[in-house]
Amino acid sequence: MSPLLRAIAILLLVLLAAHAPMLLNHGLFMDDWLVLKPRPDYFIDIEFLLNSAGHPIFYSYDRFANWTGAPVAVMVSLAFAGVVLGATCLVLTATRLELLDRAEAVGFALIVWTYPGYQLWAGKANAVYVFSFGLSFVGAWLLTLAFGARGLPRALLRVACALVFLLSFALNSTIMLYAFVMLGLFIAMWRGADVAHGLLRRTWLAAWRSAVGYPELVVLPLVYWGALNIWFKRIGVYAQHYNAHFPTLGELAKGWGAFVVAGYRDVLANAARAAIQLPALFVVATVLVGIVVLLLRPGTEPTASRSGRTLPLILAAALFLALSSPYVIAGLRPYSTHFYESRHLLMFGVPSALALLALKRYAQRWAGSGAAFAVVFGLGMIVSIGLLWTDYIFLQARMLKQEALTRDLAGRVQPPATVYAVDDGFQNYPARFVPFGLAEVTGMLRLAWGNQPFFGFTLVAERPTILQEMEESRTAPGSAFHHFDPSGPQATILLQPGPGAAPNEILVRKYYACRFLARCDVGEFLAQLAKVTIKVGPIAGVIPLDDAAKDATSSR
Repeated sequence: MSPLLRAIAILLLVLLAAHAPMLLNHGLFMDDWLVLKPRPDYFIDIEFLLNSAGHPIFYSYDRFANWTGAPVAVMVSLAFAGVVLGATCLVLTATRLELLDRAEAVGFALIVWTYPGYQLWAGKANAVYVFSFGLSFVGAWLLTLAFGARGLPRALLRVACALVFLLSFALNSTIMLYAFVMLGLFIAMWRGADVAHGLLRRTWLAAWRSAVGYPELVVLPLVYWGALNIWFKRIGVYAQHYNAHFPTLGELAKGWGAFVVAGYRDVLANAARAAIQLPALFVVATVLVGIVVLLLRPGTEPTASRSGRTLPLILAAALFLALSSPYVIAGLRPYSTHFYESRHLLMFGVPSALALLALKRYAQRWAGSGAAFAVVFGLGMIVSIGLLWTDYIFLQARMLKQEALTRDLAGRVQPPATVYAVDDGFQNYPARFVPFGLAEVTGMLRLAWGNQPFFGFTLVAERPTILQEMEESRTAPGSAFHHFDPSGPQATILLQPGPGAAPNEILVRKYYACRFLARCDVGEFLAQLAKVTIKVGPIAGVIPLDDAAKDATSSR
């Protein structure tokens, strides 16, 4: 086996270990319930993705996944394929262009593809995002091959490259990453130009040759955005959600600050807390990373030049600003406290990896390449993988709580109500808690009792005016909630920890033992997890729709 293939094999084995919990989690989270069918007779209406949200590629993936009858398996496969293909093509591209040595390339790829600031790796609908991110690196690899090819292979590679990049735009912000790929193409043209032309003429010729030589890549994002704005224009709530505008300097500073806090500062703080609370996970991560370092055997490469040390830092800052800019311009912010609000952070492992690369190259001036790699990239990988596993445990425990509630409801006769509020007693349990979203609660009700006009929400997560807000949302143009009805009779679901409840890590360990080692029955395990009581009648603390209508009439 060649050294490069050996390095890629090590990379893939580590990624398999790091993301194994993704393969074991079959739960749906947040908006997954709006676009995926947990069983064939479950009703959804995903036309809003096509006709109002402006996501035709996303729509196509969801449509295909539901058509197969096994959407969860399809989406998990899609996410894992994105991780594997993206990481492999990153290593191949970086080593072919001699930007990184083999050890650096593997370490870099591991940081990018285990980045824990993005907590939604196990999300199903967002698997399209993970796959799109991976396709960006596949496209870069195909472009690298096409650059050095001739004849028919070159033409085929260019067609494949354009198609792959187009599909990668399902995550719209990958266009910013695409811009850096095009910058790399320009630099390759610039380096190949005749030095005798002078700086200005050489730069002009490189730009001209990039545009004329690869016109399909130059016009690709323009065609994509043009198609969206002509045929898939955002309307209604989605036009308001993506409130694109020219931000002020203050807004830019606050927006970028939010990305620094959620993407990096909170990651380190959460890793420190997790290492104290769950040291075993980080011990296992340390052993895994130690094996990686030993197997890679980082060489004694010469100390990088000053530009080779500084350039990664400059690129890290430039990529951070570029990747966050679309969200800042749209007025969107990430938050680390709610796993779903981390969905804007998927690509921010790239600036992290670039910063670690620069630090490693500075450190190897004094400690040698092997020691610098082990310390800098080793610590980075331990933090990433340890915290990644912690997040996977949380989402697995969340899935178990969902399944316990759904099973309990399915075993009961439906009460005479269609609007349900969940009073979640797990909020006071000694484990990380994020309340169920309204799509989750409504989805669980439909899964338990069939396709009826249910509407469900968690009390602690919503305002007293939630019924009025949902009525406005469901009747708005392009709404994803047309099939939600907040006007029916009401009931409250009291969800309390049962005798089988336990902190997340213990709960997940017991679940795995039941599922894979047959140490208990999974159904009995879930039945012991939660106690459910249903009280029919008006929901305390929530303003009824009729009262709100009367208030509106009297104020006229």
